[in-house]
Amino acid sequence: MTANIVIMQLAILAVVLESDLGRRKIGWFRVGRPVVGVIVIVPFFFTSLPTGGNDLLLQGAGALAGAVIGLFSVCPLLVSVDYCPDWRRRRPRASVGAGKPAAFSRSGAGYAAIWIAVTAARLGFAYGAQHVFPVGLGVFLAGHHLSGTGLTNGFIFLSVGMSLFRSLGLWVRGRACLDAQAGPGARRVRSSAVPSWDNAER
Repeated sequence: MTANIVIMQLAILAVVLESDLGRRKIGWFRVGRPVVGVIVIVPFFFTSLPTGGNDLLLQGAGALAGAVIGLFSVCPLLVSVDYCPDWRRRRPRASVGAGKPAAFSRSGAGYAAIWIAVTAARLGFAYGAQHVFPVGLGVFLAGHHLSGTGLTNGFIFLSVGMSLFRSLGLWVRGRACLDAQAGPGARRVRSSAVPSWDNAER
């Protein structure tokens, strides 16, 4: 666990929180930005893919854990998804034309707590592996036929899995919200029953 891994973990955390906290439109740019960040960042830290012993199992477990945590982080308990008939990135004081229909999410402290807690746990383990229990960890790895590279990759795959499945979960929920509004009679309901943001604020 090197300083490079710490930098990667903090960079991914910063990108995700900046993309998701608050009320945000679920669009391609937002869903794809953490994915692009992972694609750009990870190659600098991923060196090899060990396949001996139980390394593949460990790396797969890291990826699976990342997928589960990533999906949980965007579940309805932590992130709400709603529909806006006239989304505009910046709402002007005077309405100038209608915006476009869009799904948006709203997340706050609970969502941030999941990502911060997982990142802190990974960094805490990295620190402990170097300064608190390096001998015990070495004995554990040797006894279970694991390598240090496999362990590092497991943490990398955990981060990648969280980011990818966070994006997948947001995209699926956003599409489901839009599809629900696109059903029979949705157009009439939007125009008569759902006020615009400008009217709602008056």
